[in-house]
Amino acid sequence: MPPCPHFPGGCRAGCAWIDVPYPEQLERKRKIVADALGAYPSLRGTEVPAVVGSTRRLGYRARVKLVVRGGSAAPVAGLYLPASHRVVDISSCPVHPEPVNRVVEYLKKEIRRLGVAPYDERDDSGELRYVDIRYSFFSREVVLTLVTRHANFPRGTELARALKRRFGFIAGVAQNINEDPGNVIWGERTRSLAGRDTVIERIGEWKLRLPVGVFSQANPLTARKLYEKVRDLAALNGNQMVMDIYCGVGPIALHLAPAAELVWGIDDSALAVATAKQNARMNGIANCRFFAAKAAEKIAEAARVLPRVDLAVVNPPRKGLQPDAAAALLELGPPRMIYVSCNPETLARDLDKVAESGYRAAVLQSFDMFPQTDQVETVALLVR
Repeated sequence: MPPCPHFPGGCRAGCAWIDVPYPEQLERKRKIVADALGAYPSLRGTEVPAVVGSTRRLGYRARVKLVVRGGSAAPVAGLYLPASHRVVDISSCPVHPEPVNRVVEYLKKEIRRLGVAPYDERDDSGELRYVDIRYSFFSREVVLTLVTRHANFPRGTELARALKRRFGFIAGVAQNINEDPGNVIWGERTRSLAGRDTVIERIGEWKLRLPVGVFSQANPLTARKLYEKVRDLAALNGNQMVMDIYCGVGPIALHLAPAAELVWGIDDSALAVATAKQNARMNGIANCRFFAAKAAEKIAEAARVLPRVDLAVVNPPRKGLQPDAAAALLELGPPRMIYVSCNPETLARDLDKVAESGYRAAVLQSFDMFPQTDQVETVALLVR
């Protein structure tokens, strides 16, 4: 039997494969990547090796996002059922670290005690819409973000203080204000309710500051394997100039910097770039430059001002490379590229496009970032 009290009920959408033996999960993921590549004639000869498994198969999620619904007397915290606005409660989830499950259960208890009204999109009533939780496997600390419909959150500070009093490992509680009635989770404004808004995670030898609102990998142990693979494929010797496109808070740049001459990191999130600069300083790295800019614009600038670019690393969101960024990258024409992808379909689409410019996938390796699901992360080395 799968180790989940919610399966095979409504939560099947969260961990659809939790009843599948783990070796079979890895083989299915390998086939997903192979099938995506096989849809393009230019990629059909690409070798797709076995997927690298996750060190943790349960309790691995360092980032948890839950929908809060139901009345204040019976709140639920969980996931939307597919193609619906109905929420299934997953307060006790086997892929979440145990401290996270304890926090979610206590949060529901305090919602009931304080009479905090969960949001109801049917009549745009209530306040608390989502809870976002970051857990650090390094510091064993938690930071919560309570996403509300309005800035006015009458019991917010009391709720935050109650959570911090109950759990010494809660480093802080923040409020994010999302006044858009749509289904986007995050709003533009965030404020502290109690404590700090940041956890420190360690991935390999590097410490990463992760404030509320920045992207981070949900599985730090698998992320370490992936970043080390990027470093190994880069095969730098101290003389190369590198671009890290969609750099986020800088984990790939930090892994590459010790063996590079210079690393340019680019991301369109000003918060991520500010954090990447802090992470470089915290780790004693001096040869990284981070820029908050559109990828296409900064790639074009690099072509003008840098003497050369020996390697470009791209780690785009699920939708893949933006067309203007892809065009600028091909115009730049670095001799090698490394593509990190969380979506096999957009990976295959983009690899087919760069194949038209003479690049081939010399090495490809997939990683299991999300055990019990059909999601798979892939790294590809492209050479001309």
